[in-house]
Amino acid sequence: MNGNRWLTCWLAVLLFAAGCTPKIRVLRAPDDKTKPRAETPKGTEKKEEKTDPEPENVEANANQIALLLPFELDKANPHAPSAADIKRSALALDFYQGFKVGLDALAAEGANFRLNVLDTRDDPAENTRIAKLDAVQQAALVVGPVFPKEIQVFGFNAALEDALQVSPLAATTPAEYNLPNLVTITPPLTAHVKALAAYIAEQYRKGDVVVLYNTQDGASRQFLAALKTVLKQAKGDVEIAEVQDQESLESSVRLNGANLVVVGTANQYQLAPILGQLRRLQEELSHEIRLFGHPNWTKLDFGEEEELVALTPYVTTSYYIDQGDSQVREFDRTYRQEFGVAPTEFAYKGFDAARYFGGLLEKYGTGYKAHIVDESYKGLHNTFRFEHNPAWGYVNNAISILQYRNGRFSPVN
Repeated sequence: MNGNRWLTCWLAVLLFAAGCTPKIRVLRAPDDKTKPRAETPKGTEKKEEKTDPEPENVEANANQIALLLPFELDKANPHAPSAADIKRSALALDFYQGFKVGLDALAAEGANFRLNVLDTRDDPAENTRIAKLDAVQQAALVVGPVFPKEIQVFGFNAALEDALQVSPLAATTPAEYNLPNLVTITPPLTAHVKALAAYIAEQYRKGDVVVLYNTQDGASRQFLAALKTVLKQAKGDVEIAEVQDQESLESSVRLNGANLVVVGTANQYQLAPILGQLRRLQEELSHEIRLFGHPNWTKLDFGEEEELVALTPYVTTSYYIDQGDSQVREFDRTYRQEFGVAPTEFAYKGFDAARYFGGLLEKYGTGYKAHIVDESYKGLHNTFRFEHNPAWGYVNNAISILQYRNGRFSPVN
């Protein structure tokens, strides 16, 4: 980590000092004459369990947000944080900083917010405790926690009735939590399966074959079993061949018609020989190969993989950052200017969450959740398109198709 990054994290440790009490930031429109309340005074963090009284002229609850992140500052030395301390807090800090930039942007447009930040410590017991704090119970919106074990424990103990609990990062199937007020931002695997099945069904023609290559690892079994079921529903007459090794792959592909090959593993070591065989089938034996991969392929470092260049595979994704976009460049400039470092993936996610949910809160007040399914959002990193289920809340189903071109995965359209 460079010096700027170290300094930023060190300052954050001072700001959040042990995370025992909610730390408050009031964000106001530029023309709001009310004097903002300062951060919780240093040295008082461990003496109070409740937030400061509501500042004058700030409507109680209406635009109050509780942000719950795993800084784990109880494990850190606040006077001389180590590299391990900084690494442990990095995800939470990056998300918080992006979230802050998003709320600041809304405040510059005329919105007012009261933000309470709490350290969940990645600890179920701490989540049980903070679930009952006024900062949570009086909030109109709760963002976090981020880890599955925290989400379940917090949601059960908070028992939110009016406010929504936003899960900003976890891709866990929301049915596992069974929390009716939960908002799942990261689409679960089922959303990827539905999008890929629909895309393959569009490309499929009579005489083609869909080849499901299952390497028998967990990712393959989960991904391909679901895909086969949904694909059959989307295209009843589709021909599907299931293979588990290179020999069965070669005997299943066709010379007449396209071979739509779906490789379910995200293990790069298992991928290498499969990609090599597919390239040989295409270039030496004249088979038409259309390759589709697991969503996690976008996270792998393929370098200058010749096989990917030749096969131009497709994958599904829930996020994409266009570095040439003017809004992305503006966010990068603002983030670097304020924090002295480049934004990470989690900073982008924090910004989009703040812009979308903060915008809904400012526009509709405490009745914002009635409008989530009606208002989509295309952000710097995420696209939001929510569906509602009474049992497990609101789920983002916005999935895009990427294709590998010019050394990277890029949107098809």
